[in-house]
Amino acid sequence: MAGKAKRIAEEFAGFSTPEAILIAAEKLCGEEGPSGLKLRGIARRVGIEPASAYNHYKGLPGILAALIRNALTAETALLKLPEDLQGDGAVEELCLRTTRFFAERPGIVRLSLNDFAEVHHQTPNAFDENQALIVQMLDLEAEFHRRHLGLGHLSRKRLGEIATSRRSMILALLSLTWLNQKEVDEARVQEIAGLAAAFMKGLPAQLK
Repeated sequence: MAGKAKRIAEEFAGFSTPEAILIAAEKLCGEEGPSGLKLRGIARRVGIEPASAYNHYKGLPGILAALIRNALTAETALLKLPEDLQGDGAVEELCLRTTRFFAERPGIVRLSLNDFAEVHHQTPNAFDENQALIVQMLDLEAEFHRRHLGLGHLSRKRLGEIATSRRSMILALLSLTWLNQKEVDEARVQEIAGLAAAFMKGLPAQLK
């Protein structure tokens, strides 16, 4: 047992306990899915007692809220493209960045797809807790669509739906690849990004 605890601790060498908890939660979600994510399992992975997690987060809901907050912040940063990228080039780069981001984070992919499928009750989940960040990200992408796709005539709501569709397409294709037990290598990343970009670039003609 002592050997196992040492191995678990070494997995998170160099990280603070709060950071290790989030990393462990994301890894476990990628391996076992959201339904298998338990506070006890996260604590065991990190090498701490479950009660110790409460020193940093308000239980499992607090861990998930922080995990999604960090992921949304990182995803929003993907929208900051070089100024010399315009039009189709910008669309292709954004889709490639997004696909690479999620390909490296299967836990976030599974949490996101679970959120899409979940019936939301009065109790908010980790995404509901970060609604302000989600709105901010969608607004930034709406501006991206106005600038690079010429979709300024569409409503804010419609542009948000387009942003959500692009993201969902990438998530679904990655999930399907893993479901078929295939590797998401660079070739597959390029393929998925290309499909998402083709969808986006076809919108101006369809939404005149």
